[in-house]
Amino acid sequence: MDDTSRIDKARGVLFGLALGDCLGAPFEDKVGVTDAHIVAQENAGDPLTHTDDTALALVLSRHLAHRRGDAREPSDLVDLDQLATEFAAAWHAEPWRGYGGGVTKSFRLIVEGTPWRQAIRAVYPEGSFGNGGAMRVAPVALVGADVAQVAELARRSAEVTHAHEDALHGAVCQAVAVHAALALAPDEPVRAGDFVDTVRRAVPSPLWQDKLDHVIGLVERQAGPAEAAEVLGNDVSAPGSVPLALLSFLRNAGSPSDAVRFAIRAGGDTDTVASMAGALAGAHSGYAAWPRNAVSRLEAAAQLHLYAEHLA
Repeated sequence: MDDTSRIDKARGVLFGLALGDCLGAPFEDKVGVTDAHIVAQENAGDPLTHTDDTALALVLSRHLAHRRGDAREPSDLVDLDQLATEFAAAWHAEPWRGYGGGVTKSFRLIVEGTPWRQAIRAVYPEGSFGNGGAMRVAPVALVGADVAQVAELARRSAEVTHAHEDALHGAVCQAVAVHAALALAPDEPVRAGDFVDTVRRAVPSPLWQDKLDHVIGLVERQAGPAEAAEVLGNDVSAPGSVPLALLSFLRNAGSPSDAVRFAIRAGGDTDTVASMAGALAGAHSGYAAWPRNAVSRLEAAAQLHLYAEHLA
């Protein structure tokens, strides 16, 4: 892959993440959403304002970009203490971005001086199994050299807020899937079985293996958004959202806008599921495949271009 293609793919990831977030946010927990509703949102003239999903992905992107030149080992790309502080600072600067109640409490404790390991356990003693680690994780796929490195970085980037094993599995699942999509040419067909097998090997959990089996089955019978949500879930947990995002991409590989719309029509936590689906679709098809009228209206467009170029 030459530099131009690499940058286009990196932009595809970050812009897809942000676009899915912005388009999905107005439809969270709404029923009866149609493609026409989503297309109207895509074509509206207003700026597209992002939520905490994109805000924290931008923090992680900046963190990786700044540390890349000094990292001696791949794990050095993520400094846990520093990243936790940066996440909490982003919340403190813009608490209105739509942060959940649990992470808000954790970030407040961190800002007040509580060590992050203590802060996240104070809110969720068993660890949060939400999708927050997975929703922001896509940038690590741009810097990890192979699946093992991507999986390690994904876990490290997630554990500063989400200590539950299922949340960590969700982050690994999403990051490895983005990494696999980046390796495919934009015009290369995505073979769902082979693609999911790559992810499966990185997520050694019976629950997640079962979820991935369902993803394959739903792809094979060309299930629609409603059935996908019923089988896989569409909530704020990692197991109830990351597989749906993967399916949204696989059912619409080669058509990024359709992948995002599928995720939104599945209902539930639409901003996060569409954000993750957008990152996957953008990793495969690249920035050029996104509708220019929509990506040009993204609030964070300048930052997304900058970090994509650095991380590529």
